[in-house]
Amino acid sequence: MTTDIGEARTLIEVVGAYADSIKSKDTLKNSHRELHRFVQWCGPDRSFQEISPSEVGDYAEQVGGTGTTPAATERLQVVRDFLSYARKKGIISVNLAQHVRIRKSKSRVSGKRTERDADAIELTARGHKQLVKQLEKLKSERAPLAIQIQKAAADKDVRENAPLEAAREQLGLVESRIREIEATLKDAVIVKTSRGKAARVIKIGAKVSIKEMSSGKQSVYTLVGRTEANPLESRISDVSPLGKALVGKVSGDEVEVDAPRGKATYSVVKVS
Repeated sequence: MTTDIGEARTLIEVVGAYADSIKSKDTLKNSHRELHRFVQWCGPDRSFQEISPSEVGDYAEQVGGTGTTPAATERLQVVRDFLSYARKKGIISVNLAQHVRIRKSKSRVSGKRTERDADAIELTARGHKQLVKQLEKLKSERAPLAIQIQKAAADKDVRENAPLEAAREQLGLVESRIREIEATLKDAVIVKTSRGKAARVIKIGAKVSIKEMSSGKQSVYTLVGRTEANPLESRISDVSPLGKALVGKVSGDEVEVDAPRGKATYSVVKVS
C-alpha cells in the first residue's frame, strides 16, 4: 500500500512515503537500513515537524565520528537525500539536510608522527584567537536557548508553536556553527610570523601594499586563510583571485588578476 504524502505526519510515515518513491531495489535496501537507524534515533512516532536541526546534527556527528568510520559517508548521504526529499515535498519547512555534515576522511602515514592532510586549515594567530572566542560565546548560548525551548514547549499545540520552532532552529544553527568551528580548530595550523628574507615573501599572515597599474591606486591587504577573510577589514583569502595571485610574490613583482570587472595588473609595493 502506497503512503500518501498529503497524509504523512510522523517520521515513520514520511520514511514510508520516501521508500515508495525509490525505484531501485538495491538503493531501497540500503536506504531502508540506514533510515531505520535514523528513525530509531529520533523516535518513529514523533511528528516530523518536531525534529530539530541539533538532533540531525548530533546524529551525523555520531555516525561520522572522526571521519574514518567505515561507510559513514554513504550512510549519511542516505539521510541527507531523505531530508532533502522531505523539504522538496513541503513536508518540512526547515532545510534539515544542511545539518548532515559529512567529514572528509583523513589520510595518515605510518610512523610515530601523524602528518596533516591537504585539508589542514592555516590560520593567523589573530584568526585562531577570534575563533576560540566565538566558540566560547556560542557555547554560552546553549543553556538560554534550551530554556526557551522548554518554555515554548509548554504550549501543547506544537503544530502552531512559532516560538518553539524558532528556538529549535536557532539552537540548531548554534550547534552547527559550534561543530564547524571545532572542526576548523582541530585541523588548524597557526602560521608563524616570518623573519629575515622569508618575511619578504607573500604568504598567509603577510601585510601587502599593492598598486593598480592602470589607475595608480594603492591598497593595503592582509592575506589570510579562507575562514578569516573579511573584505571590510581588507583581509583577503589566499584562495581569492587576488590572494592566489599574490602568494609567493615579493616586493617589485607584478601580478595579473582576472577580476569580475575584467583583468587588472598590480605591482607589489611592500610586504611586511
